[in-house]
Amino acid sequence: MAVRDEVLRALEQARGERVSGGRLAAQLGVSRAAVHKAIGALRQDGLCIDAVPGGGYCLAPEDDSLTAAGVQALLDTAFIGREMLVVPTIGSTNTAVKEQYAARPHGFVLLAEAQTGGRGRLGRQFSSPAGTGVYLSVLLHPTLPLSHIQFVTIAAAVAVAEAVEQTAGFAPSLKWVNDVLMDGRKLCGILTEATIEGETGAVSALVVGIGVNLRPNPDWPDEVRAVAGALSEFGRAPRRAALAAAILSQFERAYALLEQGQQAELLARYRSRLCCIGRPVTVIGAAGRYEALCTGLDENGHLLVRDADGQERILSSGEISIRLSTRPQREKS
Repeated sequence: MAVRDEVLRALEQARGERVSGGRLAAQLGVSRAAVHKAIGALRQDGLCIDAVPGGGYCLAPEDDSLTAAGVQALLDTAFIGREMLVVPTIGSTNTAVKEQYAARPHGFVLLAEAQTGGRGRLGRQFSSPAGTGVYLSVLLHPTLPLSHIQFVTIAAAVAVAEAVEQTAGFAPSLKWVNDVLMDGRKLCGILTEATIEGETGAVSALVVGIGVNLRPNPDWPDEVRAVAGALSEFGRAPRRAALAAAILSQFERAYALLEQGQQAELLARYRSRLCCIGRPVTVIGAAGRYEALCTGLDENGHLLVRDADGQERILSSGEISIRLSTRPQREKS
Protein backbone atom coordinates (compact mmCIF):
# COMPACT_ATOMS: atom_id res chain seq x y z
CA MET A 1 0.00 0.00 0.00
CA ALA A 2 1.33 3.46 -0.92
CA VAL A 3 2.30 5.84 1.90
CA ARG A 4 -0.48 8.20 0.78
CA ASP A 5 -3.10 5.47 1.23
CA GLU A 6 -1.66 4.40 4.59
CA VAL A 7 -1.74 8.00 5.84
CA LEU A 8 -5.33 8.43 4.69
CA ARG A 9 -6.40 5.18 6.35
CA ALA A 10 -4.81 6.30 9.63
CA LEU A 11 -6.53 9.69 9.44
CA GLU A 12 -9.86 8.07 8.61
CA GLN A 13 -9.55 5.80 11.64
CA ALA A 14 -8.94 8.88 13.79
CA ARG A 15 -11.37 11.19 11.95
CA GLY A 16 -12.12 14.29 14.02
CA GLU A 17 -8.97 13.89 16.11
CA ARG A 18 -5.57 15.43 15.49
CA VAL A 19 -2.70 13.08 14.74
CA SER A 20 0.84 14.40 14.78
CA GLY A 21 3.19 13.88 11.87
CA GLY A 22 5.60 12.12 14.20
CA ARG A 23 2.93 9.69 15.36
CA LEU A 24 1.93 8.94 11.77
CA ALA A 25 5.56 8.41 10.77
CA ALA A 26 6.18 6.05 13.69
CA GLN A 27 2.91 4.17 13.14
CA LEU A 28 3.58 3.65 9.44
CA GLY A 29 7.34 3.18 9.64
CA VAL A 30 8.15 6.07 7.29
CA SER A 31 9.83 9.45 7.59
CA ARG A 32 8.02 12.63 8.59
CA ALA A 33 8.95 14.03 5.18
CA ALA A 34 7.11 11.12 3.55
CA VAL A 35 4.05 11.87 5.71
CA HIS A 36 4.17 15.55 4.72
CA LYS A 37 4.43 14.62 1.04
CA ALA A 38 1.47 12.22 1.40
CA ILE A 39 -0.64 14.92 3.04
CA GLY A 40 0.07 17.21 0.10
CA ALA A 41 -0.95 14.52 -2.38
CA LEU A 42 -4.19 13.85 -0.50
CA ARG A 43 -5.06 17.55 -0.51
CA GLN A 44 -4.50 17.60 -4.27
CA ASP A 45 -6.96 14.70 -4.48
CA GLY A 46 -9.58 16.93 -2.88
CA LEU A 47 -9.53 15.85 0.76
CA CYS A 48 -9.89 18.56 3.39
CA ILE A 49 -7.07 17.94 5.85
CA ASP A 50 -6.58 20.55 8.54
CA ALA A 51 -3.14 21.09 10.00
CA VAL A 52 -1.97 23.06 13.05
CA PRO A 53 1.77 23.59 13.66
CA GLY A 54 2.67 21.33 16.53
CA GLY A 55 -0.89 20.01 16.72
CA GLY A 56 -0.95 17.53 13.87
CA TYR A 57 -3.33 16.69 11.05
CA CYS A 58 -7.08 16.16 11.14
CA LEU A 59 -9.82 15.05 8.76
CA ALA A 60 -12.84 17.17 9.67
CA PRO A 61 -15.83 15.07 10.84
CA GLU A 62 -18.20 17.01 8.58
CA ASP A 63 -16.00 16.79 5.49
CA ASP A 64 -18.05 15.17 2.70
CA SER A 65 -15.43 15.04 -0.01
CA LEU A 66 -15.74 12.14 -2.42
CA THR A 67 -12.45 10.80 -3.76
CA ALA A 68 -11.19 7.39 -4.79
CA ALA A 69 -8.54 7.47 -2.07
CA GLY A 70 -11.11 8.45 0.55
CA VAL A 71 -13.47 5.60 -0.36
CA GLN A 72 -10.69 3.04 -0.69
CA ALA A 73 -9.34 3.91 2.75
CA LEU A 74 -12.64 2.68 4.20
CA LEU A 75 -13.08 -0.42 2.03
CA ASP A 76 -13.08 -3.93 3.45
CA THR A 77 -12.81 -5.75 0.13
CA ALA A 78 -10.42 -7.96 -1.79
CA PHE A 79 -11.34 -6.85 -5.33
CA ILE A 80 -14.39 -4.58 -5.51
CA GLY A 81 -13.33 -0.96 -5.64
CA ARG A 82 -9.59 -1.69 -5.61
CA GLU A 83 -9.54 0.05 -8.98
CA MET A 84 -11.81 3.08 -8.82
CA LEU A 85 -12.51 6.31 -10.64
CA VAL A 86 -14.47 9.28 -9.29
CA VAL A 87 -15.73 11.94 -11.73
CA PRO A 88 -17.52 15.25 -11.05
CA THR A 89 -20.39 14.62 -13.47
CA ILE A 90 -21.36 12.08 -16.11
CA GLY A 91 -24.37 11.11 -18.16
CA SER A 92 -24.83 7.67 -16.59
CA THR A 93 -22.26 5.62 -14.68
CA ASN A 94 -23.74 2.40 -16.10
CA THR A 95 -23.54 3.65 -19.68
CA ALA A 96 -20.00 4.95 -19.19
CA VAL A 97 -18.79 1.64 -17.73
CA LYS A 98 -20.31 -0.32 -20.63
CA GLU A 99 -19.00 2.01 -23.33
CA GLN A 100 -15.69 3.28 -21.94
CA TYR A 101 -14.49 1.00 -19.14
CA ALA A 102 -15.68 -2.48 -20.11
CA ALA A 103 -12.08 -3.72 -20.32
CA ARG A 104 -11.30 -2.70 -16.73
CA PRO A 105 -10.75 -5.52 -14.24
CA HIS A 106 -13.36 -7.43 -12.26
CA GLY A 107 -14.55 -5.17 -9.45
CA PHE A 108 -13.79 -1.82 -11.11
CA VAL A 109 -15.98 0.96 -9.69
CA LEU A 110 -17.03 4.27 -11.25
CA LEU A 111 -18.52 6.93 -8.96
CA ALA A 112 -19.96 10.29 -9.98
CA GLU A 113 -20.75 13.39 -7.97
CA ALA A 114 -23.74 13.88 -10.29
CA GLN A 115 -25.44 12.21 -13.27
CA THR A 116 -27.24 14.07 -16.04
CA GLY A 117 -28.78 10.94 -17.57
CA GLY A 118 -29.21 8.49 -14.72
CA ARG A 119 -31.47 5.54 -15.56
CA GLY A 120 -33.61 3.11 -13.61
CA ARG A 121 -35.58 -0.02 -14.47
CA LEU A 122 -37.92 0.03 -17.48
CA GLY A 123 -36.14 3.08 -18.87
CA ARG A 124 -37.21 5.40 -16.06
CA GLN A 125 -35.14 8.51 -15.37
CA PHE A 126 -33.18 8.57 -12.10
CA SER A 127 -32.55 12.19 -11.10
CA SER A 128 -29.01 12.48 -9.72
CA PRO A 129 -27.96 16.04 -8.82
CA ALA A 130 -24.75 16.79 -6.95
CA GLY A 131 -24.81 16.77 -3.17
CA THR A 132 -27.97 14.70 -2.71
CA GLY A 133 -26.84 11.12 -3.27
CA VAL A 134 -24.26 8.45 -4.00
CA TYR A 135 -24.15 7.22 -7.61
CA LEU A 136 -21.90 4.33 -8.58
CA SER A 137 -21.51 1.37 -10.91
CA VAL A 138 -19.59 -1.86 -10.34
CA LEU A 139 -18.13 -3.83 -13.26
CA LEU A 140 -18.11 -7.61 -12.88
CA HIS A 141 -16.74 -10.32 -15.15
CA PRO A 142 -18.71 -13.18 -13.62
CA THR A 143 -17.84 -16.85 -13.57
CA LEU A 144 -21.29 -17.67 -12.22
CA PRO A 145 -23.61 -20.08 -14.03
CA LEU A 146 -26.01 -18.21 -16.29
CA SER A 147 -28.90 -19.40 -14.09
CA HIS A 148 -27.40 -17.52 -11.12
CA ILE A 149 -27.04 -14.11 -12.75
CA GLN A 150 -30.41 -12.93 -11.39
CA PHE A 151 -29.01 -13.33 -7.87
CA VAL A 152 -26.55 -10.47 -8.46
CA THR A 153 -29.38 -7.91 -8.32
CA ILE A 154 -30.61 -9.51 -5.10
CA ALA A 155 -27.06 -9.30 -3.71
CA ALA A 156 -26.97 -5.58 -4.54
CA ALA A 157 -30.30 -4.94 -2.79
CA VAL A 158 -29.16 -6.80 0.33
CA ALA A 159 -25.85 -4.91 0.30
CA VAL A 160 -27.53 -1.50 0.11
CA ALA A 161 -29.99 -2.32 2.91
CA GLU A 162 -27.21 -3.58 5.16
CA ALA A 163 -24.95 -0.61 4.34
CA VAL A 164 -27.75 1.85 5.13
CA GLU A 165 -28.38 0.13 8.46
CA GLN A 166 -24.64 0.26 9.20
CA THR A 167 -24.11 3.94 8.32
CA ALA A 168 -27.48 5.70 8.71
CA GLY A 169 -28.74 3.94 11.83
CA PHE A 170 -32.07 2.52 10.65
CA ALA A 171 -33.11 -0.75 9.03
CA PRO A 172 -34.79 -0.44 5.60
CA SER A 173 -36.94 -3.14 4.06
CA LEU A 174 -36.90 -4.55 0.52
CA LYS A 175 -39.60 -4.85 -2.12
CA TRP A 176 -39.12 -7.51 -4.79
CA VAL A 177 -37.04 -7.29 -6.84
CA ASN A 178 -34.64 -4.58 -5.74
CA ASP A 179 -36.42 -1.60 -4.17
CA VAL A 180 -34.94 -0.43 -0.86
CA LEU A 181 -37.71 1.15 1.22
CA MET A 182 -38.34 2.93 4.48
CA ASP A 183 -41.94 3.56 5.55
CA GLY A 184 -42.97 2.66 2.01
CA ARG A 185 -40.73 5.27 0.37
CA LYS A 186 -37.99 4.31 -2.08
CA LEU A 187 -34.45 5.19 -1.00
CA CYS A 188 -32.44 3.67 -3.81
CA GLY A 189 -32.36 2.71 -7.46
CA ILE A 190 -30.54 -0.43 -8.66
CA LEU A 191 -30.05 -1.34 -12.31
CA THR A 192 -28.13 -4.46 -13.42
CA GLU A 193 -27.20 -4.73 -17.09
CA ALA A 194 -25.48 -7.67 -18.81
CA THR A 195 -23.25 -7.85 -21.87
CA ILE A 196 -23.80 -11.13 -23.74
CA GLU A 197 -21.24 -12.69 -26.07
CA GLY A 198 -22.92 -13.25 -29.42
CA GLU A 199 -21.22 -16.53 -30.29
CA THR A 200 -21.45 -18.34 -26.95
CA GLY A 201 -24.39 -16.62 -25.27
CA ALA A 202 -22.27 -16.29 -22.12
CA VAL A 203 -22.30 -13.19 -19.92
CA SER A 204 -18.98 -11.42 -20.46
CA ALA A 205 -19.74 -8.51 -18.14
CA LEU A 206 -22.28 -7.30 -15.64
CA VAL A 207 -22.68 -3.67 -14.66
CA VAL A 208 -24.47 -3.07 -11.36
CA GLY A 209 -25.60 0.53 -10.98
CA ILE A 210 -26.62 1.84 -7.56
CA GLY A 211 -27.98 5.27 -6.68
CA VAL A 212 -28.90 6.11 -3.08
CA ASN A 213 -30.77 9.25 -2.01
CA LEU A 214 -28.86 10.85 0.88
CA ARG A 215 -30.96 14.00 1.07
CA PRO A 216 -34.27 15.05 -0.51
CA ASN A 217 -33.81 16.02 -4.13
CA PRO A 218 -35.01 19.59 -4.76
CA ASP A 219 -35.90 18.62 -8.34
CA TRP A 220 -38.38 15.90 -7.34
CA PRO A 221 -41.87 16.70 -8.66
CA ASP A 222 -44.75 16.23 -6.22
CA GLU A 223 -45.66 12.77 -7.55
CA VAL A 224 -42.07 11.56 -7.07
CA ARG A 225 -41.71 13.20 -3.66
CA ALA A 226 -44.72 11.17 -2.49
CA VAL A 227 -42.95 7.84 -3.13
CA ALA A 228 -39.24 8.70 -2.89
CA GLY A 229 -37.33 9.08 0.34
CA ALA A 230 -33.84 10.02 1.52
CA LEU A 231 -31.65 8.69 4.32
CA SER A 232 -31.63 12.06 6.11
CA GLU A 233 -35.41 11.83 6.55
CA PHE A 234 -35.21 8.62 8.59
CA GLY A 235 -31.80 8.73 10.24
CA ARG A 236 -28.45 10.39 9.85
CA ALA A 237 -27.05 11.15 6.42
CA PRO A 238 -23.63 9.45 6.33
CA ARG A 239 -20.67 10.89 4.50
CA ARG A 240 -20.74 9.86 0.87
CA ALA A 241 -17.37 8.12 1.06
CA ALA A 242 -18.48 6.13 4.12
CA LEU A 243 -21.75 5.06 2.49
CA ALA A 244 -20.07 4.13 -0.81
CA ALA A 245 -17.43 2.07 1.01
CA ALA A 246 -20.07 0.29 3.10
CA ILE A 247 -22.15 -0.56 0.00
CA LEU A 248 -19.14 -1.93 -1.87
CA SER A 249 -17.89 -3.92 1.12
CA GLN A 250 -21.31 -5.45 1.77
CA PHE A 251 -21.77 -6.17 -1.93
CA GLU A 252 -18.50 -8.10 -2.14
CA ARG A 253 -19.59 -10.25 0.82
CA ALA A 254 -22.99 -10.91 -0.74
CA TYR A 255 -21.45 -11.67 -4.15
CA ALA A 256 -18.97 -14.06 -2.52
CA LEU A 257 -21.91 -16.17 -1.30
CA LEU A 258 -22.92 -16.69 -4.94
CA GLU A 259 -19.40 -17.62 -5.99
CA GLN A 260 -19.31 -20.15 -3.15
CA GLY A 261 -22.66 -21.68 -4.10
CA GLN A 262 -24.32 -20.33 -0.96
CA GLN A 263 -27.25 -18.57 -2.64
CA ALA A 264 -29.58 -20.06 -0.02
CA GLU A 265 -27.88 -17.95 2.66
CA LEU A 266 -28.13 -14.85 0.47
CA LEU A 267 -31.84 -15.52 -0.12
CA ALA A 268 -32.40 -15.93 3.62
CA ARG A 269 -30.95 -12.47 4.24
CA TYR A 270 -33.01 -11.08 1.36
CA ARG A 271 -36.23 -12.79 2.51
CA SER A 272 -35.81 -11.46 6.06
CA ARG A 273 -36.17 -7.88 4.76
CA LEU A 274 -38.97 -8.44 2.22
CA CYS A 275 -42.00 -6.36 3.16
CA CYS A 276 -44.42 -7.96 0.70
CA ILE A 277 -44.78 -11.51 2.02
CA GLY A 278 -48.26 -12.03 3.45
CA ARG A 279 -49.57 -8.82 1.87
CA PRO A 280 -51.97 -8.10 -0.98
CA VAL A 281 -50.09 -6.86 -4.02
CA THR A 282 -50.86 -5.59 -7.47
CA VAL A 283 -48.87 -7.50 -10.08
CA ILE A 284 -48.00 -5.36 -13.08
CA GLY A 285 -46.65 -7.03 -16.21
CA ALA A 286 -46.72 -6.95 -19.98
CA ALA A 287 -50.12 -8.68 -20.01
CA GLY A 288 -51.69 -6.17 -17.64
CA ARG A 289 -52.26 -6.15 -13.91
CA TYR A 290 -54.10 -8.23 -11.36
CA GLU A 291 -54.58 -8.46 -7.61
CA ALA A 292 -52.93 -11.24 -5.65
CA LEU A 293 -51.62 -12.29 -2.26
CA CYS A 294 -47.85 -12.58 -1.95
CA THR A 295 -47.16 -15.96 -0.34
CA GLY A 296 -43.38 -16.31 -0.41
CA LEU A 297 -40.14 -16.57 -2.33
CA ASP A 298 -38.76 -19.67 -4.03
CA GLU A 299 -35.17 -20.93 -4.15
CA ASN A 300 -34.51 -19.00 -7.38
CA GLY A 301 -35.54 -15.65 -5.95
CA HIS A 302 -38.86 -15.69 -7.80
CA LEU A 303 -41.90 -14.27 -6.04
CA LEU A 304 -44.80 -16.58 -5.22
CA VAL A 305 -48.32 -15.15 -5.35
CA ARG A 306 -51.90 -16.46 -5.30
CA ASP A 307 -54.39 -14.64 -7.54
CA ALA A 308 -58.07 -13.99 -6.85
CA ASP A 309 -59.01 -17.35 -8.41
CA GLY A 310 -56.70 -19.20 -6.04
CA GLN A 311 -54.15 -19.96 -8.75
CA GLU A 312 -50.52 -20.06 -7.59
CA ARG A 313 -48.16 -18.09 -9.80
CA ILE A 314 -44.38 -17.70 -9.94
CA LEU A 315 -43.11 -14.26 -10.91
CA SER A 316 -39.70 -14.12 -12.51
CA SER A 317 -40.04 -10.64 -13.94
CA GLY A 318 -42.36 -7.67 -13.90
CA GLU A 319 -43.13 -5.36 -11.02
CA ILE A 320 -45.37 -5.36 -7.98
CA SER A 321 -47.07 -2.52 -6.19
CA ILE A 322 -47.75 -3.06 -2.49
CA ARG A 323 -50.84 -1.82 -0.71
CA LEU A 324 -49.03 -0.45 2.28
CA SER A 325 -52.26 0.63 3.95
CA THR A 326 -53.46 -2.95 4.21
CA ARG A 327 -52.60 -4.98 7.28
CA PRO A 328 -50.36 -8.01 6.53
CA GLN A 329 -52.20 -11.27 6.05
CA ARG A 330 -50.86 -14.62 7.23
CA GLU A 331 -51.18 -17.92 5.49
CA LYS A 332 -53.39 -20.51 7.16
CA SER A 333 -51.55 -23.52 8.47
